[in-house]
Amino acid sequence: MKIPLLALLFAIPALAGETVRPLDKPDAWEFGDKAAWVWGKDGADTVLTLKTPSDFKPKVRSPFNLAWFTPKEFKSFTLTVDARLTKFDKTNNDLCIAFAKQDESRFYYAHLGVRADDVHDQIHLVDHADRKAITATRGTGIPWKPGTWHKVKLVHDTATGDITVWFDDMTKPVLTAKDKTLDHGRIGIGSFDDLGEFKNLVIEEK
Repeated sequence: MKIPLLALLFAIPALAGETVRPLDKPDAWEFGDKAAWVWGKDGADTVLTLKTPSDFKPKVRSPFNLAWFTPKEFKSFTLTVDARLTKFDKTNNDLCIAFAKQDESRFYYAHLGVRADDVHDQIHLVDHADRKAITATRGTGIPWKPGTWHKVKLVHDTATGDITVWFDDMTKPVLTAKDKTLDHGRIGIGSFDDLGEFKNLVIEEK
């Protein structure tokens, strides 16, 4: 029996040392609610915008608004992206970077919330149960600014379990964690329940 080429592609992990630019491949993304997202341009840069809250409710407590890059699964990697939060109100606004997705209810995500509390501004594990904070160190919250693109970097080292996140200042992490529950999976971007934009997404496989 022949296996479809597309199915084989989706099962292939990224190669060590490979650099991937997922936003250059709009057809390679999966959305819980495709109508909530729109593709655009900022000069020469491709921009993926979460324009409205997704009409999607996960099986366990985890972000509602995630877009997933589907063709590859990543092990250890460095991810960089320019991100812009576009919803500012009295709630705890956020954008999220998700990774190591193995199914709809099994992945990590970094919640980049304005204020730090029990669930915001945390690194979470979703493991067939409601999200669980695994953060080791953090600050008082993420200083998003209206109308501003911010540089975000996330490094996942599956050998050590280290997860490290930087925001604008690449000399001092804003979030760290150490966990070995998940060692591979797909990568996603979005928000728990807010709105924002992403461009210049680069993933370097170690």
